[in-house]
Amino acid sequence: MKRLPEEIGAKMNALGLWNVLEPYNFAVKPKGTAFSYFCTILKGDGKPVKVRFLMLEGWQTLHDYVRTRIDRNFGIYSTPVELPHLELVVLTNGETKVFRHDTGYMPLEAAGAQRDLAARILWEAYGVMMRVEGDARLPMRFSADKAIFARVETADGQWEDRPLEIPDPPPYTEKVSFPKQDIKTAQDLPFAKEDVLELDFGLLPNIMTKEARPRCVYELKAVDPKTRTVVVASRVSVHPEAGLRGLWESMPAQVLKELIRLGKVPGEIKTRSGRVFRFLRPLCLDLPFKLSLHDHF
Repeated sequence: MKRLPEEIGAKMNALGLWNVLEPYNFAVKPKGTAFSYFCTILKGDGKPVKVRFLMLEGWQTLHDYVRTRIDRNFGIYSTPVELPHLELVVLTNGETKVFRHDTGYMPLEAAGAQRDLAARILWEAYGVMMRVEGDARLPMRFSADKAIFARVETADGQWEDRPLEIPDPPPYTEKVSFPKQDIKTAQDLPFAKEDVLELDFGLLPNIMTKEARPRCVYELKAVDPKTRTVVVASRVSVHPEAGLRGLWESMPAQVLKELIRLGKVPGEIKTRSGRVFRFLRPLCLDLPFKLSLHDHF
């Protein structure tokens, strides 16, 4: 009998174990998949999401997720929505939905093979949750061996418990560069020592491109705090080849172009984002403005 992922999600919700399982991650590796899927729980605000059950795709995604949870300004991901994964959403009214997330694109309701894969993962996750009722420490079974508890499909329909040894995350690097001519042009601009810009860059929720597969939209925005005038408002989307990393690495060069367009270099650029601050620092090597990080403007 073919199991529908929404029906499995409803069964998971009926167990009432979200709080018990929330502190843990575990893995499900269906036969024939290139990746293990790492299962983790995010509580919603109840308006209307009760809980999100994430099935993160592969070790790199898990590493990025964990490191971003430890430091929200780490790397390039500002929200789990940007990570590649399948997701079960449970609403406060008990309704369940399953989505596919791909970096740079708006989430889509899972369809076809994605629904089938989600159902296979969720069924094993449901089994883990039922076992947790009697053994709350089940997901930590292999933690002493620096391994994650996993359900692995060894043959069609045959599953077993296995430890997945946790690999070290690869080194994280960023590369920010600027056109030499743009640097030279900006260095010849007037230095407006008393001027300040409040600048931010990030994902715009619920804004998307008008395409067959809508992409997420990011905005570079700067405000003159004296007049509250928006002096920079530039919207971009992820290019399939450069990806989200390319989008962030190109942001400082776009800031440089905007300063050239404005015709002056301000005395200070303020930001509320540690990520924006980090990516803009290389520009301070070539231009004399002060870069500062603030909790709020």
